Amino acid sequence: MHFLDKKLVSEFVKAAAAYGKSAYQYHLSLEEVNRQKENLENLYRWLKKPETERVDEKSWRRRSWRKRLREEISETSERLKAERVHSKMLSRRVTRLEHAIEIKTRRLVE
Repeated sequence: MHFLDKKLVSEFVKAAAAYGKSAYQYHLSLEEVNRQKENLENLYRWLKKPETERVDEKSWRRRSWRKRLREEISETSERLKAERVHSKMLSRRVTRLEHAIEIKTRRLVE
């Protein structure tokens, strides 16, 4: 009869739990990146609309609106950049944990 090393099993369980948590966080992060990309695309579409470029008696309102729109574009770009960095970090963590689980699985099977 083959007995499993309790310490190795414990390490495997911890790695598997960390992998599950990290994979879920990575998935959420990718969804946020996609949401921010869509938001940015929409903001750029709004900025390019002819209604936002017309000059008339209310042009000061349009300029103010365009200024706020550009500020929102800038903020969204910064959020997107930060979320991409976070997503890459999570991707590396998931890959590292996958590798750890593979090694621990091989050791458990031996």
